[in-house]
Amino acid sequence: MDGFIAMLPPALRRWSTHHDFEGQKLAEKIFQTIMIIAGVVGFCVGTSTQQLSHAIYIVLGGAVLSALVVLPPWPFLFRQHPVVWQPVGADATSAGAAPVAKETRKKK
Repeated sequence: MDGFIAMLPPALRRWSTHHDFEGQKLAEKIFQTIMIIAGVVGFCVGTSTQQLSHAIYIVLGGAVLSALVVLPPWPFLFRQHPVVWQPVGADATSAGAAPVAKETRKKK
């Protein structure tokens, strides 16, 4: 992927190309909703007109619409919850994790 991004013009390389985790979840819900609606509408139109091509065109239109809505990383939809990563080299106790208790053995 880095090789593909390196081939882009400098103006396009500055754009952020990621969704955060909540954005991925929202994108999946939007995609599924659009495709289900397009499938139901396509089935109804195809059945009423007795043309399979009408149903296929409607479903393909839904796929194109969902691609236009979901694929670009819109900042107002898919990048509202940025991931905060732990600093490199930080140990588990400084990041807020509870320390692990060491087991003690009883001597007989």
